[in-house]
Amino acid sequence: MSREFRQWVDQYQNEAWTLARYMLKDASEAEDATQEAFVKLWNHRDRVDQDKIKPWLMKVTRNTCLDRLRRRRNEVEFEEYQSADDQGPLAGLQQSELGRWLKQAIGSLKEPYRTLVILRDIYQHSYEEVANATELSLTQVKVYLHRARKELREQLAEVKP
Repeated sequence: MSREFRQWVDQYQNEAWTLARYMLKDASEAEDATQEAFVKLWNHRDRVDQDKIKPWLMKVTRNTCLDRLRRRRNEVEFEEYQSADDQGPLAGLQQSELGRWLKQAIGSLKEPYRTLVILRDIYQHSYEEVANATELSLTQVKVYLHRARKELREQLAEVKP
């Protein structure tokens, strides 16, 4: 395995897995989808622009998840992360009630809202990177994010004490 590819895996695997985890709502299936996306990256490594590896990988991960969801054709109920030693970037959120609610609320969003919130609000990608990864126009990204955030705010208002 090339050192460069190993660097990409180390740098992006957690982010790709988290996206897949939110989309598929199953840790094991998310691992499979992430691995499949990295296999595609390996197979296309010579054709992908070096400056666009991350957006390309996020796009492939998202499409891989959408393919899996189409094949599954049934909704799986969102589940909380089971272990406290989860190594994802949101592991710290597990400690709070709000964190658990937020994970559940994001998981309940329909596509593409869920993916957009993960890429933009959790991972802080630029709007342009999100548009590239999701194959949506910049305007669509902004409108859909606005709608997703509004839906999250409405859900939050329901859980206020």
